[in-house]
Amino acid sequence: MARILIVDDEPSIVLAVRDELAFEGFHVDSVGDGEAAVARAREFRPDVLLLDLMLPALNGFEVCRRLRRELPQLWIILLTARGQEADRVTGFETGADDYVTKPFSLRELVARVKVGLRRQQGQASRPIHTFGDIQVDLRARQVSRAGLEVGLTRREFDILELLVGRAGQVVNRDEFCDQIWNDVNVTPRVIDTHMASLRKKLEADPNNPKHLLSVRGVGYKLALTPSP
Repeated sequence: MARILIVDDEPSIVLAVRDELAFEGFHVDSVGDGEAAVARAREFRPDVLLLDLMLPALNGFEVCRRLRRELPQLWIILLTARGQEADRVTGFETGADDYVTKPFSLRELVARVKVGLRRQQGQASRPIHTFGDIQVDLRARQVSRAGLEVGLTRREFDILELLVGRAGQVVNRDEFCDQIWNDVNVTPRVIDTHMASLRKKLEADPNNPKHLLSVRGVGYKLALTPSP
C-alpha cells in the first residue's frame, strides 16, 4: 500500500484530501508544520509528499530542499495558493516533482499522485546507459561522471531519463511539459532552468555542451557521441 504524507496547516484541506486518498486505498498521514513534516517523513517514509508552501516553523521550499537530499525517491507535489512562475521555478529547483495550485480538484490531485507512483514503479527493468564519461542507471536512479556519483534532483533525473530514452532525437518543450511536469502552466524558462542545472552537473564545459544539446526554438536532445 502506497504511503502518502500531507503537510498543510488548513484542517479543512487536510480532511478532504485524507478522505479522498484513503477512499482510493492509500495509507495516509498528515502534519501541520514544516519541522513536523521533516521529522514525520523520516519516520513514515512516504512514497508521495503533498506539501503546502506557506507553513509554520519551516516553509515548504525548505522542507522540500531537506527531504530531497535525504529521500531521493520521494515524489513531492507542492500544494499552494501561490501560482506565480517564480514560485513554480523555485519549487522545481528545490526538488519538487509537481505543482498544484489551490483551489484544486481532488480528482486531479489523486490522478497526479497516481502518475507519481507509476513513474516510481517504472524503473524496475531498464538497463544502464553510458555516454562519454557519464553512466545512467535507470533502475537505481543513479548517475555517475568519471566514476563519481552525481546528485540529481528527481526532476533532473526524469528529464535525463526522457532524453536517454530518445537519444539522438529532439524532445520538444511540449513533450517535457506533458511527460515530466504534466502541467500546461510550465513555461520554457522552467525547462531551461533544469537543463542548465543538468549541464553544470554533467558537462565538462556547461557553456559548450557536448551531450545535452539545445535545438533552437524546439527543445533539447541527447548526443551519445560528443558533438564537435
